[in-house]
Amino acid sequence: MLGCRRMLTTTIKKLFLPLALGAAALLPASAAWENVVPGSLIYNAHMLTPGDNAPEFKKKANDLYGTQWFVDLYYGYWAIDNTTPGYSTHGQIAILYAILQQRLIEDSLNGGTWLRADLAGSWGLDHDTSHAETYFADGIGMCSGLHTDVMGPNDIAFLEVSVKHFFARKRACLTAGMIKLNNYYDRVRHARFMNDNFESSGVLPLPYNNLAAILQTEIDKSNYLSAAITRMGTPWGHNPFTPKRANGYALVGEYGHVFADGDATARISPFFCEQDTPGTDGRDHGHHALGLFGSIDYQITDHLRIYSRLGWAESDYQRCRGEFSIGTTAHLCPARPDDYLGVGFGIYKGADTDTRPTVNDYEKVLEIMYNVQVNNYFHITPYFQLILTPAYRDIRHASATGIQAGFEF
Repeated sequence: MLGCRRMLTTTIKKLFLPLALGAAALLPASAAWENVVPGSLIYNAHMLTPGDNAPEFKKKANDLYGTQWFVDLYYGYWAIDNTTPGYSTHGQIAILYAILQQRLIEDSLNGGTWLRADLAGSWGLDHDTSHAETYFADGIGMCSGLHTDVMGPNDIAFLEVSVKHFFARKRACLTAGMIKLNNYYDRVRHARFMNDNFESSGVLPLPYNNLAAILQTEIDKSNYLSAAITRMGTPWGHNPFTPKRANGYALVGEYGHVFADGDATARISPFFCEQDTPGTDGRDHGHHALGLFGSIDYQITDHLRIYSRLGWAESDYQRCRGEFSIGTTAHLCPARPDDYLGVGFGIYKGADTDTRPTVNDYEKVLEIMYNVQVNNYFHITPYFQLILTPAYRDIRHASATGIQAGFEF
């Protein structure tokens, strides 16, 4: 255990601290960032504008009716080496993710009032994948399963149905309703990895399908603040307006600083959450967690972006108690600007709970993927993932390979 802690500390010093210091050295460059329109930090973050590497942020807008929409439908195949006995070693699944934003009240000066709805679903395409009890994503022993935007095969539900009201000349926004909280926190732009902890922080309490309210305000063109309160515990696909389904709440804050001529963003997020979770006696017990999370996202050149995350929670009831990750997105072929290579490496401390004790203190994950953009609407992405010392299994390693073929509209 002591050796693992030393390795984690050494890795953080070697990877995260130089990145943070290098980013800090670029702070004076923000003075040259003179063409930013007030309100862009808050307002633009909510609009479906095209992203550098994220096809899900394509914009399909009707200026007359204020409609924005996106649909992502893709096929995924994954194969796992070293799954838990009884789980499938492969999976074929169809995944749907759709976003609709509709302007309800027009106000060109302040941004107006909008309705947002996020819908996700998945369907197992073979016998094993269609049965949740044999789906391999729960049988690898990782801190989290493979990222598919859904909880398991043959599920479909709304992730978010919310109303956004912009005010103060687009420099503030109040969002309320059924919220997918990671639409608003820990949003670093990087490759679409298939491991959950590369897509979203494992430390931050970021529930979806729960009632929440978020207030965001832009201090100036380089700084913003955000605060959210959300209920926790509403099961996937259930009505969040039923009080008996909630078993806790979370408070999440964020301070963000944009620098390096707008090419880099540093975030820091304190949080507190309290939740009832089942113990070995079968009864619910109250637990709380206080923690801190930070990230840096930096577009170094037109062809290279890097990011790093560091988070800690003082309680053992969430899926991850500590995390450090670093990754890069690189465009290797100038003639094909929409193709990119993604590499991510992370170290995670799994939560040691009564119902799911950890076997290994620190789990290490390496992932490599390459996105081939065939045309504006179709992409193919192969993946390879290596999991060393999985948190919940007494094995040295497991590996996952996969491929996705996706359509975006």
